[in-house]
Amino acid sequence: MQAFWDGDPERGYAMCAEGALWTFQRSLPYPRTAPIPEALEHLNSTLITGFDDDSGYSIEVHNAIDDGGEEAAIEYSARGKTKAGPMYENDYLVRMTVRDGKVHSVRPYFDTHRVHRVLYDLDQND
Repeated sequence: MQAFWDGDPERGYAMCAEGALWTFQRSLPYPRTAPIPEALEHLNSTLITGFDDDSGYSIEVHNAIDDGGEEAAIEYSARGKTKAGPMYENDYLVRMTVRDGKVHSVRPYFDTHRVHRVLYDLDQND
């Protein structure tokens, strides 16, 4: 996740298994599942572009858990000033399946209503 947050997708992709999938929440205007490179390209071209170019966004990791098997989770908050001015803040929990040192699936959970209200609605007002 840190590689993607740092804007280094190639490093992140190298940590993913071939065919690794990202599962989107049902209320988002994305396909339900997508290959991780395709999913991140879509997120970067829609959500990430909603943040102010000068201030960007920040990530604060609260917890990371590894069950000792194939499941891991990261709990974090994302904050940033949007291009339209309001601050965006949302809490996330991302579950991942990891096998043989490679990510096989990513399943994020967060307040999608907030994403729609603060980030998507801004695109319609530009």
